[in-house]
Amino acid sequence: MNDLKNILDESLDYYLEQERIIAGRISQLPKGTIKEKKINGDIYYYLHYRKGKKIIDEYLGKDYPKDIIKKLEERKSLEKELRNIKESIKLLNKNNQVIDLAKPAFEIFKKLSEENLWEQGIEIIGSWCFLLYQKHLDFPKYPLRTNDLDILIPLPYKGKFFDFSSFLKSLGFTENFNPDGSTYYMLPNFKIEFLSLEKKPAKYAKFVKELNISPQQLRFLEILFQEPVILKISRGVKVKVPSPSSFFLHKLLISNRRREKGKREKDIKQAVYTGKYIIKNEKEKLISVFNNLNNSWKKKILTNLKQAEDIIPTEKETINYLLYILSQ
Repeated sequence: MNDLKNILDESLDYYLEQERIIAGRISQLPKGTIKEKKINGDIYYYLHYRKGKKIIDEYLGKDYPKDIIKKLEERKSLEKELRNIKESIKLLNKNNQVIDLAKPAFEIFKKLSEENLWEQGIEIIGSWCFLLYQKHLDFPKYPLRTNDLDILIPLPYKGKFFDFSSFLKSLGFTENFNPDGSTYYMLPNFKIEFLSLEKKPAKYAKFVKELNISPQQLRFLEILFQEPVILKISRGVKVKVPSPSSFFLHKLLISNRRREKGKREKDIKQAVYTGKYIIKNEKEKLISVFNNLNNSWKKKILTNLKQAEDIIPTEKETINYLLYILSQ
């Protein structure tokens, strides 16, 4: 369980370091807006900004200031990222979730290992998957605040019987229902959701009697079943997760379907930081999984990856290289 606590406990240090780096970069960039002035029929350009109580119009010349405009755009993106980082620091200082989340998560991983349920096709997906990558693979550090543990259930389920509902209730979780009848389980600040692949539209969730739960059915999850990996987190305890390449492509594919802007940006960030690992360790696997997708999915993935630079301007080089790999 200490490994899980350490994963979450590193978040504050990371955000403080990123705050320092980004603030330093912003200090080197110009601020303000570009103004045009027409004098005797000629156009002149000025950088308009405030310095203390003074309004400054700094002369730039007659040529269109492309470089300055590019730097102003970079500053705008970095300032947005800095605001998000400051909010994360504020929340982490206010409410440290480490102990609350690590203990029940570890108990779930331990039980699934004891019951050999990973061998039945069950996987951990979503943001907890990324947290586990960071601890057990050569992943770049990027913390996430997440209160949801997503468990992927293969349908039709052909594995052994296990009363998931009763087990979670024994840990103190309460059972709840979504409008489609799918079940989820809650502790204060912690939610367990079960997901399965939607092969055709269905009004109601399918009850899996072998597990005594009703997973929510979603599209695009088939990517996550391709070549999953097993991570050993302590003696006798392991976790089954999608391959980083599958995780990367899935996050990009679903990001533009998110209604909440914050969740969309979270998906993009996880994808890009996973991409940094893929570049070093599994480029061929990424190409293989990508090539097996249909053309519509490929197009959506590339489009969303191109837009990632606006969300993470500091990772422009990584994003461009990933686009190069997938465009071969």
